[in-house]
Amino acid sequence: MTQSFIAIRGNHLNKASEIFETFKYRDTHQDQQFDNWQKFNDFLFDNYFELSNNQTALRGLWSDNGWTIIHDPEMVDTEDEFALLELSRIFKTDILTFIIQTTSNSFGFTLYNGTIKRNFLVSGGEVTDNLYQPLEQEQGLSINEETFTDDILKLAYNFGIDLEGKTDRTYIVKRLAFSDEMKTELEQFKQQTQGTENKKPWWKVW
Repeated sequence: MTQSFIAIRGNHLNKASEIFETFKYRDTHQDQQFDNWQKFNDFLFDNYFELSNNQTALRGLWSDNGWTIIHDPEMVDTEDEFALLELSRIFKTDILTFIIQTTSNSFGFTLYNGTIKRNFLVSGGEVTDNLYQPLEQEQGLSINEETFTDDILKLAYNFGIDLEGKTDRTYIVKRLAFSDEMKTELEQFKQQTQGTENKKPWWKVW
């Protein structure tokens, strides 16, 4: 299972285009809405890979309990430190990211607010990042080499963030086009790696 989320404190659904522009996407305004969490997730994971090869990104989006949450099935934007720092400065608020990747046993989270306030990542049973002071919301959780899915989900819950779709709400799927800047970067990367056997998309980290 691969799941990654970005949570921005506050309801910013009306600023979705601005948010995704920071990640170098262009909102096509071809939104789809789902009232069922499982159907929402299935749609994202069944379609994101094919569309990404056609320079289109799918992202889930919803607002709940004072947070705006982005579901990033590609685990791309969750790793874009520059964009996340920029967003935290634009909105002057907390931004949290959560990573759950059971194939590689990788689990982590980061808190941004102007700077990086907390960063933790464990992969394959080894803690690779453990920066800055632990958060109050980490108390009672296994935030160490034994961190697993439940610890990340409970950490999010301690912030008032539901990453499991337990509450009935409307979920939005955004269809985003790559910006010209991203297309240029992608083309440059393809030229640099031409002839190699690396078949992963240029932005992949797993």
